[in-house]
Amino acid sequence: MLRNFVDIIGIADASSFPTLLPTNPNTEYIVEEKLTIPQEKPDVEQINTVLIEAKVTDSRVIPTPVGLKIVVDGELKQKIIYTANVTEQSVHSVLYVEPFCTFIEVPLKLPAGTNTLQLLQTLGITLNDVLVGKPNVLIEDVTVSLLDPRTIEKCTVLFIWATLNSALSTVLG
Repeated sequence: MLRNFVDIIGIADASSFPTLLPTNPNTEYIVEEKLTIPQEKPDVEQINTVLIEAKVTDSRVIPTPVGLKIVVDGELKQKIIYTANVTEQSVHSVLYVEPFCTFIEVPLKLPAGTNTLQLLQTLGITLNDVLVGKPNVLIEDVTVSLLDPRTIEKCTVLFIWATLNSALSTVLG
């Protein structure tokens, strides 16, 4: 995708997004960054390309008074390719890895006097059985701009979803 003369590679195509079911809780999350060009690199004249990918590195399910939360840890791996602000206008690249952490709420219909763990027990599952596989992440959008010759401002919008054990389908809130 070309935006403001910057080629952004890694934004998911609309056809990549899943068809969501009630057992696919999801969230959107924004990662805002100010990236500093390392001292050993020359100043930036123009950003040419942003190559970006997101991945989930870990997840866990925790009980809450109203249901479950899926805590999702991940990272954005991104390479910025730019033209240097020097006479020969050489091209340089910088690699950044930015961690992120967010959560997906899973409200449950809890019977009166029952807590989340008790409800799971009646369904015959534990916290370890809630997820079917690990959560997924796609990049919805990226904006990038040059604040000054050594600072890049970037905002990435992530779409994150999970698949729940089908035993939970009758108690989803």
